[in-house]
Amino acid sequence: MLPLNALGFLTVVAYGTWFYGFGVLYTNLSSFHNVSASTLGVTYGIANLIAGIGAVATGRRLDVFGPRAVLGVIGPLGAVIYGASSFATGTTFLATYALGGGLIGAAGFYSFTQPLAVRVAKTDAARAITRLTIWGAFSSPIMIPFTEILRANYGWQTAVRLPAALTAISFLAAAAVCRVDLVKNEEPPSLFASLRRALGDIRLRLFAAAAFLSSVAVSTLLVFQVPTMTWAGVSAGTAALLASLRGLMQLAGRIPLLAAINRYTAPRLIVIARVVLGISALFLLGSGNLVLALIYIVLAGVTIGALSALDGVVARDIVQPEVFGTVMGGIGLIATLGGSLGPIFGGWLRDVFDSPVAPMLIVLLAGCSAAIIFSIQQSISQKNQATQ
Repeated sequence: MLPLNALGFLTVVAYGTWFYGFGVLYTNLSSFHNVSASTLGVTYGIANLIAGIGAVATGRRLDVFGPRAVLGVIGPLGAVIYGASSFATGTTFLATYALGGGLIGAAGFYSFTQPLAVRVAKTDAARAITRLTIWGAFSSPIMIPFTEILRANYGWQTAVRLPAALTAISFLAAAAVCRVDLVKNEEPPSLFASLRRALGDIRLRLFAAAAFLSSVAVSTLLVFQVPTMTWAGVSAGTAALLASLRGLMQLAGRIPLLAAINRYTAPRLIVIARVVLGISALFLLGSGNLVLALIYIVLAGVTIGALSALDGVVARDIVQPEVFGTVMGGIGLIATLGGSLGPIFGGWLRDVFDSPVAPMLIVLLAGCSAAIIFSIQQSISQKNQATQ
């Protein structure tokens, strides 16, 4: 279990360092570097894009050669570059922040660590993925307040540097303990051949489209949750606390997930979770009211907690094991495009209307649209099973 636990701790810091930390540092970064919300949204989006493109390469590397170079070189390099961004200003800051965050994501986000967890764990795939995502549920409740404490007491630069150092150490620790047994083929299929063959399945194409829209919803919600709370009248410290509680509620979406899957099935739960995710944005707009804020925390926390694990479990039933890392990297890239465009468009709308209402409407529409596409996918899968 040591390799899986090492991957779990890596998940906590890799996501917390910049993916969750961005919202906490948002105002400081904007004022210190004198950049607009849309510019910061572009930076965050580029980081996600780099993570997505890199995930295809790191997934392929995992399938063919194993995880050591990804965990031992690419991840730590990203952490160093991300930490170095705190010493830069202007365009150099934006570039290093995006590049460093992107490399951390390519080596430490679920598109890479879920396939790796399946290979290093001694249990079945669903249990390995769920255990990893239970670890991940601690990312925002730990890293958001940790980042806020560093920001408030030592400055935003320290809130970048110290998490970056922890992330680099976590990558190296995971590289030391994670080993996989590789299947030696005479001639492994090329990267593009693997992706092309996998995407020939319409179920996987629909899955990728729904993942794109889901990522639009989740990334927009997470980037703007703290600014939206402060707009609604919540103090910065309280907003960080509420955001961390939302992250803690992810455990409620993951710990009982195996039992829920056995009772309701993963495909059915994946649809319900997307609808509830979209609805949660409406409660975030009213988070100045404590009751509405608590409803947001429960709805968003439980659904976001379930999403990453459900996606991995459903994808595992569609994708062939020998190319699971490569294909998950490809889906990760598509999802990352959504995660990049969501905050960019949301930041632009926020600047235009000087209000977070428009970004939250994006969350609502994208979440419900993803649910519809997943429903279509399930209908096709059921028809295919009926004809076999």
